Amino acid sequence: MKLLEQWSDLIVPEDLVYFRHSERRLVANPELAAWCVLTEPESAVLRALSRGQEPPPSGGGSAGVERVLAKLVLKWIVYLPGHRPAVRPPEPSLTTVYYAITDGCNLRCPYCYASSEKCLPGELSTEESLDLVDQAADMGVRQMIFTGGEPMLRKDLFLVASHARDRGLTVNMITNGTMIRTAEIARQISEIFGTVTVSVDGGTAEIHERTRGKGTFARTGKGLGLLNEAGVVPVINHVVTPENVDALEKVCEFVDDLKVRRVRLMYHSDLGRAATDGYEFGWRDFQKIQTFFWTNPMADKLLPDGPKASKPCTIRGNCGMGGNEIYINSLGDVYPCKLVTEPVHKAGNVREHRLTELFAAPVLADMRGNSVFSGENLKDCRRCYIRAACGGGCRAYHMAESGDVHRNGRHLCRILRHSMISNWWRAAGVSGRELTEHQDQLLQPHLVRDDTVHPVYEDWKTPGRRLLPLVN
Repeated sequence: MKLLEQWSDLIVPEDLVYFRHSERRLVANPELAAWCVLTEPESAVLRALSRGQEPPPSGGGSAGVERVLAKLVLKWIVYLPGHRPAVRPPEPSLTTVYYAITDGCNLRCPYCYASSEKCLPGELSTEESLDLVDQAADMGVRQMIFTGGEPMLRKDLFLVASHARDRGLTVNMITNGTMIRTAEIARQISEIFGTVTVSVDGGTAEIHERTRGKGTFARTGKGLGLLNEAGVVPVINHVVTPENVDALEKVCEFVDDLKVRRVRLMYHSDLGRAATDGYEFGWRDFQKIQTFFWTNPMADKLLPDGPKASKPCTIRGNCGMGGNEIYINSLGDVYPCKLVTEPVHKAGNVREHRLTELFAAPVLADMRGNSVFSGENLKDCRRCYIRAACGGGCRAYHMAESGDVHRNGRHLCRILRHSMISNWWRAAGVSGRELTEHQDQLLQPHLVRDDTVHPVYEDWKTPGRRLLPLVN
């Protein structure tokens, strides 16, 4: 049976949206993170279908309309009669364990999410750490990321990490780089760790040392050089604050002389000590990053924070915390995420229960069992036009703004939507310059059913409200 003969029975999602660019329309289906670009004649067919009207006249006649309908069905913008897809509840398996092997750190960064200072009394011993590795490996965990504090303050770091590697895990480390002082240390790192992430907060000593402390820029730079000489190509973590957002080019220049996989931009948020550090990363700072990323030829080195999906139907139900990943602190306490560590989020301790038992704990099961499609925790996302592509965003960043891991921060949602739609347009061939000059038009969502602006688009403007309205 031809699609045109099923015209009145084809299923059109209620909240289909489109974004304008000249005569092109980027149409998105929030239910499935499906999107495609339509011409104006193709858009006319979708409009008529969504509004219960007769098929519009087409230059290609009925065959032309048939082709458009086939495109809409194949791109999951509309569904065949009786074939509306259902998204299954998440059933993730644990793949990644973040292990803060020590809370001690040789630096005192003002925005430290872990508020790291000194090694804590009672941190897991070498034997307990080795047993933790074995438990993770027995559960099928594929990756263990050693963090802190500064993990290299632990004298047994290489021993524990080597054991994890020998158990078949991919072993990574997040470090400030200042303790990579010799070629021998760099060689050991190259033999053990699959990925090394080094924190750099500026491309010059003046900028970097505002947060990291005097002399740290040279020490970190030396560590990066030694890693390169040992064959390690690290990732750079760069925390963006209002003080360094205008100096992204300096960071790019700094890494020009190094071999790095990418520079990951991490937007400052009010977690840990950052809640009182005096910085307030806002919309203007984010816009500066976007403009740099879209227009500066050096930006190919950068990986901005936020949602990355550009392929249609790249569905995310949640951020993965408590499911694909968990966090274990230096004392053996288990949490859903390295950024979500309030007492109410604690699942238990590995000294008292096996990791398999802790993974089944209600607090973790609740986190991973909820999604933007079902459950109580992500209700704020139910009406959003990027919900299936975004998965709710980083819950810790939301918590930093809203005060509740289950509630969305409206300014973060604004950033997430902006990032996602601009990524879709870039994937569709729109240049960064065009996005910079016409973003108000390119990023404004209109409902296909009546051309009105999607009701959540300007939620962030609600006077006096810090949270997004809770959806019933």
